[in-house]
Amino acid sequence: MISSSRLNITEHLSLDEFPVELHTHIEALLENYNGDSLYKGAFLIEALRFLEGKHPTPDLKMTTHVLREVRQGLDCFEHYKVWRKVSFFGSARTPDTDPRYRQTSECAEAMREAGFMIITGGGGGQMQAANEGAGREHSFGININLPMEQEPNHVVADSPRHFSCQYFFTRKLFFLKESDAVILTPGGFGTLDETFETLTLLQTGRNPPIPVVLLEAPGDDYWGPFIRSWMRRLIDDGLISASDQQLVFHTDNHETAVKHINDYYINYHSFRYVGHWILLRILNPLSNAALERLNAEFTDVLHEGKIEQVFNWPKSDDKCFSHLPRLRLQLIHNRVNVLPQLIRRVNALYARDHNNDSGHSD
Repeated sequence: MISSSRLNITEHLSLDEFPVELHTHIEALLENYNGDSLYKGAFLIEALRFLEGKHPTPDLKMTTHVLREVRQGLDCFEHYKVWRKVSFFGSARTPDTDPRYRQTSECAEAMREAGFMIITGGGGGQMQAANEGAGREHSFGININLPMEQEPNHVVADSPRHFSCQYFFTRKLFFLKESDAVILTPGGFGTLDETFETLTLLQTGRNPPIPVVLLEAPGDDYWGPFIRSWMRRLIDDGLISASDQQLVFHTDNHETAVKHINDYYINYHSFRYVGHWILLRILNPLSNAALERLNAEFTDVLHEGKIEQVFNWPKSDDKCFSHLPRLRLQLIHNRVNVLPQLIRRVNALYARDHNNDSGHSD
């Protein structure tokens, strides 16, 4: 048995599940990771278990591709952690003469000027428009290997911030994992797939709360039927909550879209789960009065207790975030969809206090 002190996360691993001739090699490899992240040892063990599973070649091929794509993506984004990023979704078929194309390009340019990097699918149409607006140095492209439509656009081609995926699910993993906001522009099946997956992950709390903008060109009504018909029908039939509408913001003005995203980060910084707790890191602490107001307004969505302002908790938090105050709360499990509203209220209460302290009226 491998000692639990050395490999806590592998749950008292028994080497008996592996051939005897591998035992010494496995122990030596695990020893190399002793004192390092426990997940390295766990990763190694799962890889060995997979190889010992006698899976057919197609499954080995698929898993190898997936692992390579995940590693590629992590390597690509590794040096850009400090930058906020926004993912643009939209059709690969939109011509550059279309008002939708110009709107997307102008919005991406404005997001770049606001300090964001831009992530797209790396193809043509709306993806190219966003990359052109952002410029090569502020663009990422996550392409997909398809028999048609999906050559890298001229902005991201041969860029160190461009890579290709074999599978849509690994591609979509990085769109959302690395994004601080999502802008959805008109598109076909792929864009609608990305739209519904984004909303599902936000609704269920499987993705950190981020602003989502439904953007269309002035005078266009692409997202109108979605808002007025589909969303209303889902609410009327009891299939989603009325508060789920707050997960999206609909506009045909790119400056309004940029402001909506910027305002989300006036004081809110980032999110994480700690056991049953939700932790909202903020840039500046809230006053006692603001905290009382927040509790009064959101008490109906708390599972128990109240929203607390804590410092230096938990001790296991990333050191780079240790200086940030944070709000700790336990939400009713099916009410995580209110997090964007709660975050915007945190920002508004902070802004009100800050303006009052500066001698400005509300």
